[in-house]
Formats: sequence, C-alpha cells, structure tokens
Amino acid sequence: MGRKKQFEERIVLSLSTEMLAAIEAARLPDEDRLTLIRTAIEKELKRRSKGK
Repeated sequence: MGRKKQFEERIVLSLSTEMLAAIEAARLPDEDRLTLIRTAIEKELKRRSKGK
C-alpha cells in the first residue's frame, strides 16, 4: 500500500527559462522548487483574499 496523497490534483505549469532561473536563485539551500512555488502561491492567495 502506498502513501496517502497529500494533493488531490496535479497541474502542469510551463515556465520560461528566466522564471526558472529566478526560482532557483530565490530558493533556500534545503528547499526544492515545488515547495517555493507552493509557498508563493499560498502567500499570494492570502494577500488577494485580504483585499476583498
């Protein structure tokens, strides 16, 4: 039996070479790209919900 899914849906995100380079430059030493992207999305969603 495998582990329980943490995320129910999967998305494919196309990013430019420049955007990937910016993500790599912004990552913490032990942080993967996916964690950085998820964190950025969560922060932006929170910021936008405060504006309503």
